[in-house]
Amino acid sequence: MIAGLTLAGTISLEAAASRLGTSPRTLQRRLRKQGINFRAQVEQCRFEIAGALLRETDLRVQEIARRIGYSTPGAFARAFGNWAGCSPRAYRKAAAARQPIA
Repeated sequence: MIAGLTLAGTISLEAAASRLGTSPRTLQRRLRKQGINFRAQVEQCRFEIAGALLRETDLRVQEIARRIGYSTPGAFARAFGNWAGCSPRAYRKAAAARQPIA
């Protein structure tokens, strides 16, 4: 569900709670009980979606940043560097090098 909200651009505890038909406080309490951090889950989804878009599409980095909720490509590039240890462009280049040529 978080991945869907990420792509829809509504990444908030309130939006997730609304989609689940509960209050933000109740959702937060239930997540905490299971040892889940909402922000960490959002960031994990953002990384997975960004990685897939970089590997499987030719979308510009700026467009990927916008699609997963970053207001600037620079903010996305910094976050992606923290997640993957390299820039989005380097990640895409490495992924392309691993693809077999058809």
